[in-house]
Amino acid sequence: MKNSERPIIVFDSGLGGISVLRKLIQVMPREKFMYFGDSANAPYGPRDPQEVCQLTVDGMAQFDALQPKALVIACNTATAAAQEALEKRYPQIPVVGIEPAVRQALQENPGGRILSLATAGTLASSRYQKQLKEVEGQGEVVSVAAPGIVKYVEGGMSDHEGIVAYLRELTAPWQTAPFQGVVLGCTHFPFAWAEVQEALGYPVRFYEPSSRIAQETRDRIVAQKTANGDTDCGSVTIQNSTNADEMLSLSWKLLTNC
Repeated sequence: MKNSERPIIVFDSGLGGISVLRKLIQVMPREKFMYFGDSANAPYGPRDPQEVCQLTVDGMAQFDALQPKALVIACNTATAAAQEALEKRYPQIPVVGIEPAVRQALQENPGGRILSLATAGTLASSRYQKQLKEVEGQGEVVSVAAPGIVKYVEGGMSDHEGIVAYLRELTAPWQTAPFQGVVLGCTHFPFAWAEVQEALGYPVRFYEPSSRIAQETRDRIVAQKTANGDTDCGSVTIQNSTNADEMLSLSWKLLTNC
């Protein structure tokens, strides 16, 4: 199979990974992308890590016949649970994972106060806890599980007032002093950054790793000499485990309108 026919598979527990897909397309417009959102089993955050690992591996495996040139796990919870298993299963191709951008937030706000929003599964993972230990002493990191944002995005982002009220209540214990940065530690969360901003009530910088993930993916397929040439035309295919027309319609809306 020609390199131009081999897709980059982008996997997420639902719709959040589309925030990563958008950046991948910007960086690699000539590549063929296959996006799969497992909304039927979302959210992954509360699930047991072994179950998340199996769901992720099975989700990727259904595209083996397409001979993908790279796999992108556009989900923090799935990365923590399944990246090692996927790297063992696919040693011949890049497997690119994602993690909350806590390091970047502290590097750009030394000694600052950082709010890290993620799912419970990501916050409890050894991968995230290791990152916290590595940045210990560089500033204050307040880690908060915000599963309501996932439900908000998966539900079509229709209840604006409800999600802002939820976020205000969630962050109320830390409103005595402002945060210098907010880490959006779930790929669903960039779609709700304005709601987070409104709930906090003051300007703040946001951090999410999609740009780094896109550049890493590009660098790795270039290194493997599988990147498409200047004459190739890119494409995007979106699938969802719910097989619901409204979910696919929302996926395309998030990709093109946000």
